[in-house]
Amino acid sequence: MPQRSAPTHSTFFLLLMILAMVAWGGSWVTAKWASSYPPQFTALWRFFVSALSFLPILWWRKESLALPRQAWLWVGLSAGSLTIYNLLFLGAMQHGPGGYGGVLVPTLNPQFSFLLAALFLHQTVGAKALGGLALGLAGGVLQILGPQFQFEAFLRPENLFLVAAAFVYACLNHFSAVAQREISVFRYSFWTALLCSFFLLPFALNVAPGTPGPFDFGALKADFWINVAYLALAAGTFGTTLYFEATRRVGAARGSSFVFLVPASALVLAFLFLGEQPAWTSVVGGTLSISAVMMIQKR
Repeated sequence: MPQRSAPTHSTFFLLLMILAMVAWGGSWVTAKWASSYPPQFTALWRFFVSALSFLPILWWRKESLALPRQAWLWVGLSAGSLTIYNLLFLGAMQHGPGGYGGVLVPTLNPQFSFLLAALFLHQTVGAKALGGLALGLAGGVLQILGPQFQFEAFLRPENLFLVAAAFVYACLNHFSAVAQREISVFRYSFWTALLCSFFLLPFALNVAPGTPGPFDFGALKADFWINVAYLALAAGTFGTTLYFEATRRVGAARGSSFVFLVPASALVLAFLFLGEQPAWTSVVGGTLSISAVMMIQKR
């Protein structure tokens, strides 16, 4: 009996990881639903609710909230990056389709991460890695050009926001890796979310006179709070925590391969709930980019 329990446990964890990545894909759908609200409102409440959700986890694990002195810098940089990423991600949903963003950002992010490692961490770049980067670049360009191959698409607001969001999240990956050498993922996630909410508060309060603010609860309808709850709990606390647990268990390279489920789930969920028809360039370009990341990881 003990010999059979390990595969069962492993299968259960795999199923949880699949659910977590589908939850990440679904975040592009809920963000599109609530795109009529200012992105700084959504991001502020998302991170505040997420921070609160980690308190019972930390209490159950008997973890202190205190941070080591050397961790503050990297947690602060993580929070700053995550704040900018969410403003870009939610801002892009005010201009473009959710399924498209759910393919472009997750496939560009690992390539930016590798480039940053090569430039600043002096990671060697072999021929196979260069080939993967070229293939990934081709996949990203194809997605941005769209079926009509319009070069002016590079200047569309949603594309500028999404490419910038992928780059900022790549920076976050490196800040997060350094921060978690000193603290657990739960303490890291709590402080990152809490600092994000503080960083976002001045942006959220900066509204025109007579315009509803983030604390005018009568103006924030059910779709807003559904989006906040989903982003904070399903995509945030559940999805992000499981992702970091996967990288701890099986290593960063194998753990990050779970992210390949995000583009597919984003396209399917956007089709089912938003009625978005995926362009062939998103499917082919996303496939090229995923193949590129697999080449880089194998390297």
